[in-house]
Amino acid sequence: LQILSVGRNHWIKDFRTAILAMSLIKEKKIPFHYTIIGVHKSEELLFLVNDLNLNDSVTFLDSVSQDKVYEKILFSDLFLLSSIQEGIANVCVEAMLSKLPVISTDYPGVSELISDDKTGFLVPIRSPKAIADKVELFSKIEEKDIKKIVNSAYEKASSQHKNEQMLDSMTSLYKKVLLKPDTLHFSK
Repeated sequence: LQILSVGRNHWIKDFRTAILAMSLIKEKKIPFHYTIIGVHKSEELLFLVNDLNLNDSVTFLDSVSQDKVYEKILFSDLFLLSSIQEGIANVCVEAMLSKLPVISTDYPGVSELISDDKTGFLVPIRSPKAIADKVELFSKIEEKDIKKIVNSAYEKASSQHKNEQMLDSMTSLYKKVLLKPDTLHFSK
């Protein structure tokens, strides 16, 4: 099972929880390899991987080109977003548009993009056990059911995140603000 995460080395991405989950996945005897793109020489994370005896199971890659990220997405089985907080994560949209199943923490706002067991999988924030349990569940799902989920995710991401649609929404918002300035309230 090739599991992928992409993000900068920042506490808000909570790669620590993801790595702790990988230790639990190893205990469950699920064969996997976890790659994190965007983190290279994090002493804390390297120590954690070593301490949990995950050196053969976890790879850190420094920032790479967008083409390399897409290549990794295409050769992965599962995308993991372990963040504590995000906006709509572009990398999740990219994974969904590439038909890569996504497990994400259930941070505020992610439900606009992911519906649990329908367009992806949601787990509580800061829960290595929940991530490991969801990965185990994913590893047992039949291929036809995974295809339903990734196709639903693709439809949702492509319908919500088309360039024209986002441009139209922003234009509409600007017109509302410009044409109805009395609706704006400023505090003194």
